[in-house]
Amino acid sequence: MLTTAGAILPIFLLIVVGYVFKRTGFIGDGFWAPAEKLVYFVLLPALIIGSITKSDLSTMPVGPMAFALLSMSICMIALSLLIRPVMRTDGPSFTSLLQGATRINAYLCFAIGDALYGDVSIALCAYCLAVMMPFTNVVLVTLISAYAGTGKPNWRRVPLQIIQNPIIIGCAIGWAVNTLSIPLPEWLVASLSILERGTLPLALLCIGAGLILVMDRAQMVAMSVSVALKLAVMPVIAIFTCQYFGVTGVPMAIVVLFAGAPASTSSYILARQMGGNAPLMAAILSVQTVVAAVTLPPILAYVSP
Repeated sequence: MLTTAGAILPIFLLIVVGYVFKRTGFIGDGFWAPAEKLVYFVLLPALIIGSITKSDLSTMPVGPMAFALLSMSICMIALSLLIRPVMRTDGPSFTSLLQGATRINAYLCFAIGDALYGDVSIALCAYCLAVMMPFTNVVLVTLISAYAGTGKPNWRRVPLQIIQNPIIIGCAIGWAVNTLSIPLPEWLVASLSILERGTLPLALLCIGAGLILVMDRAQMVAMSVSVALKLAVMPVIAIFTCQYFGVTGVPMAIVVLFAGAPASTSSYILARQMGGNAPLMAAILSVQTVVAAVTLPPILAYVSP
């Protein structure tokens, strides 16, 4: 476990650096929004394309991983709905709890996977994201619309948002190039390699800049339940689903990493746009990121090959 913790610690320290930079004003506020846009639209797709094109996809348990991921997601959504009656919270707050219990911070998964398992983990993370993102987006938009009580989902935009997502586009390009054995010119490979180096450090700094460590006491229960579901219950379910579908080794470790990582920062945007409890969502994301620094090392040490 010490080896795993040692590999993860620098990642969370970089998040702390991002938080300090933001709060002290060392880097102006005008930096962070363009930086997040650069990571999302350029750097992360470049990392995904470069990694997938270099990976041996024939060794990946693609089918079993998809079944494990979708089963894990369905179980978490169902569990959140089952505890809804006993939660003394309003609809908007419940939708934040639900997002916190089910969504994935892809940036953190890519960084930790790369630190622990090397280049092959990037392709596996990209595949996990490509499987989970369309499913969770459609289901969560439906449930947020039902429970938040404000804002109606534009269903015509959901498929378009998925197709236009730069991460999905990066996955599609990388898999197409790899599967069809399309040769890439050396200058393009070199350019992707240069872009890859800046992706994860900048992404982690942006995560830290987005942390909010001031919470409303009245919503502590909902926040605590969401943190427990995401960081404790979901990894256990992931281990069982992987064992059931025969996913082992590094692929299993990546699935469990996705289960035990904090929720996506995009959850806050969705909560704000669709009438969810955005301040609670921000608190959940921040606390999950801090607590994950403690919970992830033993979980990943348990499943690491």
